[in-house]
Amino acid sequence: MKSGILFPLSSFPSKHGIGDLGKEAYKVIDQLAANKGQYLQILPFHPSTQANSPYRAVSTYAGDEIYINLNSLVENGLLDEVPEYYSETSNVDYDKIRKFKHKYLLLAYNNFKGNDQYDRFLTKCPWVFDYALYCTFASINKSYDWASWPTEFKDYPKYHQVNLTKYTEQIAYYQFVQFIFYHQWFSFKKYANDKGIKIIGDMPFYVDHGSVEVWLDNQSFLLDEAGYPTSVAGVPPDYFSPTGQYWGNPLYDWKYLKFNKFKFWTDRIGWASKIFDITRIDHFRAFDSYWDIPVDAPTAIEGSWKYAPGYELFDQLYASLGSIDLVAEDLGYLRPEVIELKNHYHLKGMKVFQFMLDDGFNDLEHSYFYPGTHDNETIKGWSDSLNEEALNKIKKIVDEKLPLNLAIIKFCLHSNASDVIVPVWDLLEVDNEQRFNIPGEVNDTNWTYRVSNMSLVEKAFKLFNKLKSED
Repeated sequence: MKSGILFPLSSFPSKHGIGDLGKEAYKVIDQLAANKGQYLQILPFHPSTQANSPYRAVSTYAGDEIYINLNSLVENGLLDEVPEYYSETSNVDYDKIRKFKHKYLLLAYNNFKGNDQYDRFLTKCPWVFDYALYCTFASINKSYDWASWPTEFKDYPKYHQVNLTKYTEQIAYYQFVQFIFYHQWFSFKKYANDKGIKIIGDMPFYVDHGSVEVWLDNQSFLLDEAGYPTSVAGVPPDYFSPTGQYWGNPLYDWKYLKFNKFKFWTDRIGWASKIFDITRIDHFRAFDSYWDIPVDAPTAIEGSWKYAPGYELFDQLYASLGSIDLVAEDLGYLRPEVIELKNHYHLKGMKVFQFMLDDGFNDLEHSYFYPGTHDNETIKGWSDSLNEEALNKIKKIVDEKLPLNLAIIKFCLHSNASDVIVPVWDLLEVDNEQRFNIPGEVNDTNWTYRVSNMSLVEKAFKLFNKLKSED
């Protein structure tokens, strides 16, 4: 059995109010290796404009500039000095930190002269220009809602009617930011790999309407003549919501995707396989069946099930990309065909302790097993609220010498699961007041949880090792 820790990049300690790719990130890897962890699982790190959700991104390729470490730019001679900023806060204030970092990134860009490495990056990653152009147009039009832009901007991918020479500096800035982000990211990833740690990345199934991918590739999505979705994504009523979840992402045009040999997906997963060692695909079930909600419906209840060509897509993926390491997020109420699809390609799925109490802890051998995920209550918050019947069920299978929340983590780490991932907040024993995310809600606390200093990281990781090593 292999094990590791779920620790979103935004939650890392750092000198500037949000986790980044600086020295503290490397110390996280040192601590993980020292405490016998084999995986670091993160959440998407793409730029987000909607309630800071990493699952609502402007691009599925770009890295968010908020994660760039500014002190590295000082060391590289692109900045003179950067003061500390909210260094030990336990909650991320995205708006303030984004504004703070942008000021210094702009200074660094103005000091950057270009080099061969930069030129090679732009040549190898043609998506960077598309992203930079999209962000520039969004800035000009003060919106990422590309369908509302004036025609020359909206239809640029088809007709190239805009004279780009007047926007050269803005476009170049966004390209510079991606060069810096990925230079830092790949250095960090190599350091982790050299320490024997694999990074598990996270890929949302859907992309956002206000993204460069939908603007650039209208045909891959179900849109009306004005460019807006005709129906949208979500899920029916479930554990998290009695009215379901109305996500609002455009649905894929599977007929066109099939005709185009699923190029959108092969490109996307191909990039993910370069930046991560393993890619977890969120909402895997939609490769088989997905919830189609009329765009004007008041809630997700009004949706209906539709079906996707999952086998044809995965056959094309493996034919085009060869070996790829994927994890299928196969949680929730699924029809048997979803599991058949996953098993056909020998993909590992996911199991969550909080969801398994009633049905028993079965079929763990080919699964990533979690006490809870980023969408669940913290394990302490959940266990503290259990009724007597549930408590009795758990106490029959866990180590009674430990507090219940820790006994559950130990149970997971000593199970027969092939892989176990423990969220960092559960190792720090926080309650639901510090819950990372409540699905379906837009509030001021989702996605903001942060480990404020390295002492807490050391404490969490040592507990992870202790629970894993105990008989």
